[in-house]
Amino acid sequence: MWDRKSLASVAQLSRSDIEEILSVASSFAREPRELCKGGILANIFFEPSTRTEKSFQAAMYRLGGQVITHKDAGSSREKGETKEDTIRILAGYADIAVIRDNEEGKMQAYSKIAGVPVINAGDGSNEHPTQTLLDMFTIMEQTGRLDGLKVAFVGDMKYSRTIHSLMRSLSKFDGNELYSVHAEGLSAPEKMKSMFKGSYPVSRMKEVLKGISPDVVYCNRVQKERLKGEGAECYTIDRDVMAVLPERCMIMDPLPRVGNISAEIDGDKRAAYFRQARNGVPVRMAVISMML
Repeated sequence: MWDRKSLASVAQLSRSDIEEILSVASSFAREPRELCKGGILANIFFEPSTRTEKSFQAAMYRLGGQVITHKDAGSSREKGETKEDTIRILAGYADIAVIRDNEEGKMQAYSKIAGVPVINAGDGSNEHPTQTLLDMFTIMEQTGRLDGLKVAFVGDMKYSRTIHSLMRSLSKFDGNELYSVHAEGLSAPEKMKSMFKGSYPVSRMKEVLKGISPDVVYCNRVQKERLKGEGAECYTIDRDVMAVLPERCMIMDPLPRVGNISAEIDGDKRAAYFRQARNGVPVRMAVISMML
């Protein structure tokens, strides 16, 4: 049972917790309510962000609250201040803190020193819990279910925190089949490989996707900023690939896309990535309001 004091990992969430968050998000999508008037959210980002930072900001504004934002550039971090001290200071000005870090696995420690509820906005290549929640909200919105899905993950299985979190969350539901279509040298971490029903090289992407007939194709760019000597094999979802996918399939991507999805498919009804990004606001409204 989620204690709502922090959201550092999807491991904290049970199936019923996820379903409750998505239900609250659905109500906010229909009718935003200012449930956090007078509240202050601290966006503390030690790594660049566009969608995550801005959607948390929009979510808090829609809840009637205010936002203070920290980015390393131009801050006391350039003078040598530690991340821990930055968190202590900024969280002390706020009622809830959203933290993005380029290091893995430190969110629980940050939660203990912050003194307010902490939300993980991405920690290195580890996890990104609220991205997963908005991904699941988008899947539920289109398919009406989170059980019995065929999901093909395409791209960087090794360093993609969004893929790692979504895999772990989908495993809490029944009958889901997960497939890896990975770039060369970027297969999933060893501890996660057993979660896949099948694993294939991205060079066979079109053939493999045709054979799987997935409900969801979840793409992600190669995380070039995290590569440690591996190759950066690219792929592109284009009209030729779309031609072998079923009409029920949805194409998802946490964005930004960097050559991995062609703009020529943006008008295809199966392209869900922009809707997926918009869903970040009601989902993050739900998480914030439930933690305050």
